[in-house]
Amino acid sequence: MTDFTASPPSPRKQRRSFSQQTLALESGGDLAAVLETALSRSGQGGYRLTHGFHPYPGRFHPSLPELLLREVSGPQHWVLDPFMGGGTTLVEGLLQGMGVIGNDLNPIAHLVTRERTRARHPGEAKEVEDEARRIAGQVEALRHEKKPPRYDTRDLKPLAVHYMPHLLAELTQWARLLETIKPFKVRETLRAVFSSAVVKFSKRASDSDDRERATSFPKGAVSRFLVAKTEELVRAQMELGRLIPAGTPPIRLHQEDARLLISLHWGQADHIITSPPYPGTYDYHDHHALRMAWLGLEDAPFKERELGAKREQDPDAWSEDLRNVLLALARVLKPQGNLFMVIGDWIADGRAINAAEALTRDATAKGWRLAGHASAQRESFSPAEKTAYAARGKWEHLLYFRRGVPPRAP
Repeated sequence: MTDFTASPPSPRKQRRSFSQQTLALESGGDLAAVLETALSRSGQGGYRLTHGFHPYPGRFHPSLPELLLREVSGPQHWVLDPFMGGGTTLVEGLLQGMGVIGNDLNPIAHLVTRERTRARHPGEAKEVEDEARRIAGQVEALRHEKKPPRYDTRDLKPLAVHYMPHLLAELTQWARLLETIKPFKVRETLRAVFSSAVVKFSKRASDSDDRERATSFPKGAVSRFLVAKTEELVRAQMELGRLIPAGTPPIRLHQEDARLLISLHWGQADHIITSPPYPGTYDYHDHHALRMAWLGLEDAPFKERELGAKREQDPDAWSEDLRNVLLALARVLKPQGNLFMVIGDWIADGRAINAAEALTRDATAKGWRLAGHASAQRESFSPAEKTAYAARGKWEHLLYFRRGVPPRAP
């Protein structure tokens, strides 16, 4: 594999077969063994606690931030994820008693992260479960009425084409009844649970595949799923509450452009663990468009400012955006802090791009120093991937940066 460091840090390189998912490994520099272990464990094992709640494409495995934080964290440390997605880094930070800060322009990311990081007492959990069962009972009763109440607070015509009529009717009544819930935290949780169902019961093949599929869900399937999902979530939230150490600071969430991070002050974070959107790989706005439409969430700022969106197909713009992100991170990270970034190779105009080289080049230009790295070769699946990655393979990278020349404080 091509060496992507301008001046390699004390190399510790090795190649070896690992598994079907990890075909080979390389690592070098500071924390090489930890980086390699963290990256190679990604994708192994299940998702414990609240990590399994709600689909979110492109997330990394919880073992990655868990291992990194155990290596570098200390008393009263704060960890930041500027592209938090579903909040994996934040959950692991809370479990280690750290202060955690999350940021993401995607409103669905906030919906999911709030629930994945929410600790609940048994009484609160019962309140949520009872409310879910109450709504399910009402929806079942309405299903037998000839003229059930209509839900006219938003235009459902664009949504109707994505669902079988009986599933659309059930989802519509759930959406209507959710708005009548008085306790705010209960309503928040059940809206998040509802969000996890709207793609599952649609004709869409998956979050990342908008091709139409045949659906065979029977009547009542939506309610059964939502009640079961609620019970599963609140049980996980209770367990999370038991495991978070006493005195852990409250979580902080922001919905800002990662190129600016205007609400974060100078030197606020001790560690940053994140995975920036890869250029031309995902369209997170399109993945979550159905959810945002059902929940009436404002999506224009996210659609306009999403980094690396597949629909844009402009690696040069991504590189410029990422350099601005790296400037913002240099401001909010303490001078001796640690920056860990996960990124995978991508394809541009049919050509494989070495993501580690691209990211290291942009980081170096903005005053960062590559201190250590690990790379894992992954499988190629589609014909386009097999062709583009035939020469050097498809790799995922975990890069460890430290500050080079400290930027001048404002």
